[in-house]
Amino acid sequence: MFLIINKFLGKHQAQQEKSKIHDIVKRIQEGDEELRNWFLQKYQPFISQVTSKVCKRYIDPAHDDEFSIALVAFDEALHQYRPGKGSSFLSFADLVIRRRVIDYIRKESRQRKQAFSLDETVEEEGRKENYFEVEASLKQFSLDQESAMRKEEIAHYEERLKDFGISLQELPHYTPKHVDARENAVRIAGVIAENNKIRDHLLQKKKIPMKDLMPHIDMSRKTVERNRIYIIAMAIIMIEDYQYLKSYLGMDKRTQRGGVPHDKEGDRDQIRKKMGYRVNA
Repeated sequence: MFLIINKFLGKHQAQQEKSKIHDIVKRIQEGDEELRNWFLQKYQPFISQVTSKVCKRYIDPAHDDEFSIALVAFDEALHQYRPGKGSSFLSFADLVIRRRVIDYIRKESRQRKQAFSLDETVEEEGRKENYFEVEASLKQFSLDQESAMRKEEIAHYEERLKDFGISLQELPHYTPKHVDARENAVRIAGVIAENNKIRDHLLQKKKIPMKDLMPHIDMSRKTVERNRIYIIAMAIIMIEDYQYLKSYLGMDKRTQRGGVPHDKEGDRDQIRKKMGYRVNA
């Protein structure tokens, strides 16, 4: 009995904290600079923690450039966050920080490779050997960071699906078998994600507003209802702007058909395995 009460109180306190943060972010977006400075200061430990996880080492706020990048990213999240998307501010800020820090690391890695290749003071043979070692190390680091980011997005996505009563493990069961049907479902999801009224209804009521949706698509109501769960799952990916999931599932700007680019086949199989999809041998 006490365990149930404690669990309820913990959930209630978490909801109160989330609501409090939403109010603070709203006031900051309305121009409260004093509150913004206080909020940035208060959440420096959070920013350091997220940055340390990305860099896989301790981050010193006073000396590490990565922290400065993360702090700017947190401030960016403050201005870009929209409660209507459904996720909490801190969850959104976590994703923004990770993306910006990873982008910074990649940029620094490219610059180091260029500087190393132009260094003529090192013996030629040794320079070449060391260059390839550095290049391989940086490439592996980049792959490791992308893998970590994909895992973070999948974990975040799994939590968002639970809000809609959808299990990530069961999602393959609801995936249309035919390519055309999947592409149509992705297009419908795109309409939902881009239309403010339809998107807000989905996020608040946890269901697709058929009456509002139908005038915007050229498919039957029966088609939408048959693929409802898959459409909602794809819409969440677009609404939350999961960059890696969008890319590896073929939903990025380079492919409008909802398919998978040929040069992404290996990565597609990897991500689908992690999401529970069956991959053909």
